[in-house]
Amino acid sequence: MDRVHAGVGHLHRHLHEVPAYVIPCVEGRTEGLSVTHQAGTRGSILPAAWSFVPAARERGPGTVRTTGNLPLERESAAELGIPYEEVMQAAFIPVAHTVGTDFRPARRIPREQVLHGDRW
Repeated sequence: MDRVHAGVGHLHRHLHEVPAYVIPCVEGRTEGLSVTHQAGTRGSILPAAWSFVPAARERGPGTVRTTGNLPLERESAAELGIPYEEVMQAAFIPVAHTVGTDFRPARRIPREQVLHGDRW
């Protein structure tokens, strides 16, 4: 989590330098609705949001899918002219050219510790 917070802090400090943002949105709000309804609504937009990330990278720009805008979603909506009562933001994706090309896989928990088959 230290690395996540460091990355969020870096983005926050340099947000004004980012040339473009993609903010995937979905019509409707899910507050107070069932978990099934919420999952279905988010499930209709999050795969597209994630697919944008590698598609952009393949074409040159670097991106990251974040949810840092969501605690301030109402304020973001007002600033951007998004009708908050009818449209829900799903993510915040800054788009910019990368510095360097020495990308490497993120550290992950070993698969054996998180993947279960047939039972937990």
